[in-house]
Amino acid sequence: MNKLTLPLLVTLGVATAPASATQATWTTMGSGNAMDMSADGTAVSGSFGGNAFVWTQAGGQVDIGESDGRAVSLDGSVVGGNMTDAMGDSVAGRWTQSTGWVSLGGIGGQSGTSISTTYGMSGDGNTIAGLGWINAGNAEAFRWTMAGGMTQMFAVGPNSSRANGVSEDGTWIAGWDEHSTGPRLACIWDSGDVQTFIASTSTNPDGLGEAWGFSENNTYVAGSTESEGFVWDAVNGLTKTGALPSTDFFALGEAYGVSNDGDRVVGFYRVTFPFDNRATIWTPTSGIEELKTVLEANGATGVPNLTIARAISADGTRILATDGFVWGFAHLPADVAPGTNYCLSTMNSTGASAGISATGSNSVSANDLVLTASNMPDQPGIFIAGPAAAQIPFFNGFLCIDQNGLQRFADQTAASGGVITEAVDLATSAPGGLNVVAGSSYFYQRWYRDPAAAGGNANFTDGLEVAYTP
Repeated sequence: MNKLTLPLLVTLGVATAPASATQATWTTMGSGNAMDMSADGTAVSGSFGGNAFVWTQAGGQVDIGESDGRAVSLDGSVVGGNMTDAMGDSVAGRWTQSTGWVSLGGIGGQSGTSISTTYGMSGDGNTIAGLGWINAGNAEAFRWTMAGGMTQMFAVGPNSSRANGVSEDGTWIAGWDEHSTGPRLACIWDSGDVQTFIASTSTNPDGLGEAWGFSENNTYVAGSTESEGFVWDAVNGLTKTGALPSTDFFALGEAYGVSNDGDRVVGFYRVTFPFDNRATIWTPTSGIEELKTVLEANGATGVPNLTIARAISADGTRILATDGFVWGFAHLPADVAPGTNYCLSTMNSTGASAGISATGSNSVSANDLVLTASNMPDQPGIFIAGPAAAQIPFFNGFLCIDQNGLQRFADQTAASGGVITEAVDLATSAPGGLNVVAGSSYFYQRWYRDPAAAGGNANFTDGLEVAYTP
């Protein structure tokens, strides 16, 4: 391990950089259990205090009666959910401001007091899907439309099936159809009721699982299989979203929402049975992570212990999540760079303050982090790193990494045009390798010569904290 030789100076408290327009945020919006969000993130439905609610930007959270609001239209004017009919039975329903709750009926049967249940709805509110009972022991997926009412959907059978979600334009339905031996098989239906099973792999030839929903552009499907979430598309097939660290035999995950580019998938992972659920987000570069961890690593504060992420906007920047008591919006800017800036950077001879940023990911296994330092004189310098932060006056700026454990990168190339970029290799960038451990943070900075400046003839960028994941 290489250390910089520094004079003995008093370490100051680490100063956090001001919040930027591109940092992540969490905003608690209301009480209850939010179930669905419109594709643009401007309307939400759910349940609170035994009743359904709808939330819009203009009207806030409004109690609309009955039992729950499972799905919401793009403009928030229609809610699909469940209600109690005049006979006291539970039945799928549709709510608007002008009509109130209207029963959608059933498909001929009943199990106890249950006739039908809503699970999903199109963006215009004119197509609703879910489960209807055909007798006391068997249920089938239904499709309801304004024009045709409720109809039973085709299923291979001979057991039950269910519709879990409807595409934004109403042409596709996601759900499951039970295998003849009992397990659920993930499938989708097109507008002509043609059924496609989508979860079959070499390790899961029968395609066990469930499909839960679609991206707004109908390109991707989110679902669950083999105790993990998945994302599927017609070109690449099925990609499992992985597991959070757990030794529990009953650990499992599900994916509920996916962005239009397929690069952000949200859902939950149950780390410990029965109640330790964590809201999750998956990306191709970082894999599956706790949503709370990602938000906080990118500057969000006040994030509760989120248990489930229900939906994500088409552009992937707004996520609907809840902790079971309150619900809110996670804002995660597009292409969030890994790492959070901290500490101070002072003006150099270019008339600007040098900064550090990163691209790639914070995944130890991916090992693809790339550092960029900018606004510097074209002089030699060196990237440094370490396991702890500091803010120590040194040369013309501040050393933002604690001296204990500080490491130097081997490359001392000069900046060109005020910018230098270096790929981080955890094994070789510093002699002996960087001491990075998944689940903890590592801190980066660049020192550079600045002979044209008065004083110490050298300076630093600000610091960058990277919270590493497996």
